Amino acid sequence: MKSWLVFLQLLATLSAGSFAARAQSMSMAPRGSKAPLLPLDSVLQIVERRNPALPQYTYRAQAKEAAVAGYNSWEAPRVAAGLWMTPYNQGKAKELVGPGARAQGQAIVSVQQAIPNPAKQRAKRQYLSSQGVIVLADRQVRVVQLRAQAKTLYYEQAILTKKLRVLDENEELLRFLIKLSEARYPYNQSTLPSIYDAKARLEMHLNEHRQAVAQADQNTIALNTLMNRPRNEAFQVDTAVLSAPFQALAVVDTASLATRRSDVRSLDRSLTSVRLSQRLEQSRRLPDFGVQFDHMPFLGTGAAQFTLMGSIGLPLVPWASREYKANVAALSLESQALTKQREEVLNEAAGRLAGLRRDLDLRREQLQAYNRSLLPALRRSYQATLLAYEQNTGQLFQVLEAWTTLKKTRLEYLDSLQQQLTQQIAYEKELEQ
Repeated sequence: MKSWLVFLQLLATLSAGSFAARAQSMSMAPRGSKAPLLPLDSVLQIVERRNPALPQYTYRAQAKEAAVAGYNSWEAPRVAAGLWMTPYNQGKAKELVGPGARAQGQAIVSVQQAIPNPAKQRAKRQYLSSQGVIVLADRQVRVVQLRAQAKTLYYEQAILTKKLRVLDENEELLRFLIKLSEARYPYNQSTLPSIYDAKARLEMHLNEHRQAVAQADQNTIALNTLMNRPRNEAFQVDTAVLSAPFQALAVVDTASLATRRSDVRSLDRSLTSVRLSQRLEQSRRLPDFGVQFDHMPFLGTGAAQFTLMGSIGLPLVPWASREYKANVAALSLESQALTKQREEVLNEAAGRLAGLRRDLDLRREQLQAYNRSLLPALRRSYQATLLAYEQNTGQLFQVLEAWTTLKKTRLEYLDSLQQQLTQQIAYEKELEQ
């Protein structure tokens, strides 16, 4: 009868103890517990819009596009001036041309202009235009990486929020058991070793709580860094993402996988650029043109003269064609290497997807086992030992063991859920969903 009276007294004071426990847990909770809620979609949009790693790709692509504007430039004209056919010995020259003649020679003003081949200019324009597209494809690869990193941190923060709730609930239960055992000790219904054991378990429990809070703070800093916000700016995560239905995994062939993955598209554009570079090298076998005009007035008596000449290059001669032929052969081998690299990327991605699909199936079955049988059985075991202890037919150490097992299993369930979500993010990253 005395034990029941003690139990009723403790129930009357439980609200005060629960309030104290909640106050302590709130003091140790993440600073973002009262902060505004940021859904996952908003976080991903902020990361893609404000992360400083992405604008550099845009500027690089713009720089490549800016270089295209000079594809049709010509070489600068060359101007020369001097003396033309002027004798060293003026006296001797006069003797040769006859008395009374003035044989000082001629001055010359020469203008030369090289005229590029339009086909070469077009090949250069196409090659330069392909460079910016490669940079934009690389930007998308970086976006996929940042999104996966942000989603991993967000899900981990949601799991930590759930863990802190579990730890707070278990802290209240453990404090209640300690108060109950201390109240029953004067009546020889509890022992000092069991009370000290319960207090030691409480301290270990509080250490787990502190570790979870510290990890949550680190995740907040990491997410704010990705979003380029003040590092300690507080916000809440939406734990509803943990209960979202898991979508069935579809088998993806390499053909559809190639259309999804940005790294494969980057390789495709790099391959196109290499082929355009090869075409640019091949265009070097085409001739270039030139024009030259010379104006030659006499220094003495005589009519002014001029010369107008056109020129054409001969790049097909053996000593001039060795370089571009070697470059064409090298670029052909480079394109074959990129083709094989593309096959390797698709093959490895398909293998990773198959492994992740099997692992996700296993983890889903494990989580179902937790929810279906393991957690309900442990919860009933704890309730039964607690009821036996309240009725003075059980021992406190049995309640503590049942409490510890239930708490660890609940935390293990959340760890398994986090592992499943991490694998799901890896699967979505491979598919770029």
